[in-house]
Amino acid sequence: MRRALAGLGAVYLVFAGLAAPGPAAAQNCRIHVATGKCIYIPGSQRREPDFSVGDTFPVYQQSMLMNIDRYGLPPVDGNWRYYRFGPHIYRVGADDHRVLGIIYNFRRR
Repeated sequence: MRRALAGLGAVYLVFAGLAAPGPAAAQNCRIHVATGKCIYIPGSQRREPDFSVGDTFPVYQQSMLMNIDRYGLPPVDGNWRYYRFGPHIYRVGADDHRVLGIIYNFRRR
């Protein structure tokens, strides 16, 4: 009996060790726009956005995304537009040109 319990303790530790990387991987998870699934992007491929939410976006120096279906993005449903800068796509307010949201490391289909 003691040997069986000792074996269960070892199995428990193995499962506990396997569960530990989950939260760390979840922090690096990006949600795919079309499917809603988590996509893990390795640290070597990640790039921090050039603008944060609330920053003024240089709309006159960038091109607005016109064919958002090509990128698989949800339709514009308010007074904002999509802009791309580097690997990120930004939701930018049409009136004040402030960043409303960031779609990280977007890859076109």
